[in-house]
Amino acid sequence: MNLLFHQREQILQQMEQIKRMERGSLQAEKRPSVRHPDEGRGPYYKHQVWENGQNLTRRVPPEQADTLAQAIDGRKEFERLASAFVDATVLLTRAEASPGVK
Repeated sequence: MNLLFHQREQILQQMEQIKRMERGSLQAEKRPSVRHPDEGRGPYYKHQVWENGQNLTRRVPPEQADTLAQAIDGRKEFERLASAFVDATVLLTRAEASPGVK
């Protein structure tokens, strides 16, 4: 049981290290060039997020794309850690509910 307590504390510490989060996804796209058909223009970045029952899309300047991508990765990592925290807590709850059962 001490192992589960320790695991939960580690997960919380990892969650605390995540400083930025953003919902949605980020896509890079290139557009065909009229002057140079073999070369694409871009990349252009599009941030999509589901809010209030709608899929909202906004354009993102190239200089902000990396920061936004890191924030999206931060949210995904937080969600992964939250799931691991729930799993550890469930195991801990079950262990406390039946201390004699292995």
